[in-house]
Amino acid sequence: MPIPRKKTPFLRRLCRAAAGFVLLAALLFYGPWESFRQIWINTSMYSSHFKFLATALYSQNYIQSVLEKNKPAVDRKTDKEKVAVAGGDGLYFDRLKGDYFTGAIIKIEDPRRLSLVLSEDRRGALLEDIVEKHQALGGVNASGFADDKERGLPWGNTIVKGVFVSRNPRGGRHVMGGFTRDYKLVVGTFSDDEIAALGYLWAFEFGPLLIVNGEKSEMTDFSGGLAPRTAIGQLKNGAVLLAVADGRRIDSIGATYKDMQTVLYANGAVNAIGLDGGSSTTMVYRGDLVNTPSGGNRLLPSAIVFK
Repeated sequence: MPIPRKKTPFLRRLCRAAAGFVLLAALLFYGPWESFRQIWINTSMYSSHFKFLATALYSQNYIQSVLEKNKPAVDRKTDKEKVAVAGGDGLYFDRLKGDYFTGAIIKIEDPRRLSLVLSEDRRGALLEDIVEKHQALGGVNASGFADDKERGLPWGNTIVKGVFVSRNPRGGRHVMGGFTRDYKLVVGTFSDDEIAALGYLWAFEFGPLLIVNGEKSEMTDFSGGLAPRTAIGQLKNGAVLLAVADGRRIDSIGATYKDMQTVLYANGAVNAIGLDGGSSTTMVYRGDLVNTPSGGNRLLPSAIVFK
């Protein structure tokens, strides 16, 4: 006659499961897999609301060492002579599929169709509303916001129609991107005097620099962590690329800076720079929202639109 097996009490099974979870967590966060810590810390620290996921686990010195190790190169500038604006009427849309993200990309052959516009509301505005107000065909989010509650205030140096609408009060050098009056995307790290002398028609302060003069900026596989991303690039013939990658979802975890660099380089960009990401990452094409923004608050201070 078989001897009946004694059932393990529920509390004991629960304790074993908890112990297993703690052991797994310890191995992931403090074990031999440094790549996991690199992506975890970069993803957490480059977000607006999730920094505690890193600061609760690691010392400030260790976090800073990881960020410094994965910091993209910034001290580069565009050579405008490498771009010749040919123009054209083409407008193309396609989907993106990466290892950890899905997204979309738009190609606009004539750079004169693009402009940087403001939300004109201190609270910020939805991209769909900005596009409709300016009677545009579509666009993407642009610069960051200076105030989380009043998201309509752009952060950093912002130029619209050749005029500064906001300035970065800090001196030193600024990572900038924007179009000059000859419709060439000029990206780089500039002083205040250099920015004024560039003759920007419209420009924003953000980053990082992704591609400069046909060469990829130096960055690691973990730069910026995994997050929703927005970026802009220009081809040698003047055509412009707008790209977004969704993130913070099960089916699209997010993209690194290097992922966006790879996408734009593969599509022919010779100059490219990152725009604001996270919950701001939004793309509209022919009046429709074509990506899935993360989070509920996606009010924007500014947008790059095309007609």
